[in-house]
Amino acid sequence: MDEYSPRRHDIAELKYLCESLIHEALSVLNRTDNHWINDLTSEKNLRLNELIEHITVFVWVFKIKYTDNYSFSVLIDKYLDETYNLFGSDKISFAKLAKWQKTNEHLTNVLSHDLNVSLSKI
Repeated sequence: MDEYSPRRHDIAELKYLCESLIHEALSVLNRTDNHWINDLTSEKNLRLNELIEHITVFVWVFKIKYTDNYSFSVLIDKYLDETYNLFGSDKISFAKLAKWQKTNEHLTNVLSHDLNVSLSKI
């Protein structure tokens, strides 16, 4: 994203990053009988952390570029906080992961709607 990219492009990129994050995040987990185990020292987890950092920087620039979208900023901040807290732990409960997945799905739906609205204005 740069200062000249159109909003629809920025939204599509953010949507792609969030979809990539859920796939990458789920790939680092190992299931046990009553929770997920997250190996914080694995190569996959290091890549996940890099992706989370990249998304955080992208969102920071997005919020500066589009200051008029406060409710979205609150939603994305909540999502990033949940992501950071969840995947910074070595054990993740089924309930917490399900809650995070719902937040991810909600965010993706908001981005899809915003993208559709942007495309309809072309």
